[in-house]
Amino acid sequence: MDFNRSCLSAAPINTAINDLIEAAAAREPQTNNRQYLGASSIGSECLRRAQFDWMVDSAHSLRTRDIFHRGHVFERLSRQHLVNAGFRFAPDDALGFRAVGGLLRGHADGIIIAGPNLPGAYLIFPCVWEHKCLGAKGWHAIERDGIEKAYPQYHAQVLLYQANLDVTNPPLFTMVNADTCERLHLLVPFNAERAQAWSDRAATIIEATRAGELLPRFTTDPEDWRCRFCGHRERCWGQPP
Repeated sequence: MDFNRSCLSAAPINTAINDLIEAAAAREPQTNNRQYLGASSIGSECLRRAQFDWMVDSAHSLRTRDIFHRGHVFERLSRQHLVNAGFRFAPDDALGFRAVGGLLRGHADGIIIAGPNLPGAYLIFPCVWEHKCLGAKGWHAIERDGIEKAYPQYHAQVLLYQANLDVTNPPLFTMVNADTCERLHLLVPFNAERAQAWSDRAATIIEATRAGELLPRFTTDPEDWRCRFCGHRERCWGQPP
């Protein structure tokens, strides 16, 4: 065993620069510009988290925000790859919807309106295109179990896009493994009953929020790992159960 090995992340230069970056990020103004409930929040297993996503900004570390930004980078890259392969996308102004008086909104990553012939693949145009970038564990969970079982919140998001944009052909999900840059493409049938259930859930969240009612958490344990990774943890557990 080598007792002389060092951890370079603990070196003074690394610590000093990262501390400066974090301090600068903390000074950046963060305002809640989302005056609506987003489709991406509806599928959260915690009603209160979905409510807070609408009401206030999440408090995320710079590293977590960089992970979100990474997802946008890979989305643009994957879209360009698809365009290069012969797929054609609808213009951006066709991707958004508003419902419940504008209080529920969503914006799909894309709608594919044409593309090359894919024998046996049953890709029907137009179809909603949704892109996600995940670590290897999450990527392999989807590869093994499918999107609805592994990440029901992603499935809910796309069902709402399909229902509100009236594009009900099976959507194309593109998943990038952030560790290996592998891409997984899969189709998921439209389920009108599930789409209505998620729409009803959105209505419940909107109604409660407008009435000033704080919805229940999905757990009574503040140390639940999902709570520990939630950007609303401190705010949420400072409230009554």
